[in-house]
Amino acid sequence: MKLGLYIWPHFSVTDITMSDLTSSPDKLITPDASISTGGTEDMVDILKDMNNQCREIQLSMISTADGLTMSAVGTVLDPDQVGAMCTELITVCNKAAKELEQGNLKQMILRCSDGCMFLMPAGEHAVLAIMSVPDVNLGLLVLEAQRAASLIQKVL
Repeated sequence: MKLGLYIWPHFSVTDITMSDLTSSPDKLITPDASISTGGTEDMVDILKDMNNQCREIQLSMISTADGLTMSAVGTVLDPDQVGAMCTELITVCNKAAKELEQGNLKQMILRCSDGCMFLMPAGEHAVLAIMSVPDVNLGLLVLEAQRAASLIQKVL
């Protein structure tokens, strides 16, 4: 049975089945679900297209510059917390790049034992965050992320 849940204020969570909610409560990421605030359907479509082109993506999301989640394909337990962490990482790395006279941050990749996280600005007011499997094809991921960030910037 498909559910249409309204869990977080202003966020509509769709395409989650009852078994998704009960089968693995210890899972942080639900890859097949999506959330969006009102008026962000175009951004969800961009994220879904990117995820379809790079099947190794488990979660893709767009957050505001202050860390609030605008859209996500694949959900996490607390999307605003993840959005805030991603925004903070971008801010800290951008500051370090400027302090070290390396210019503006273009992208950031964290390779971990259980996954890969890719972050990049999507214009001045948004951050594109992607979580994937550990052995993701980084060339394809970067290419698709750059395309998606460009489209998101135009939508915003």
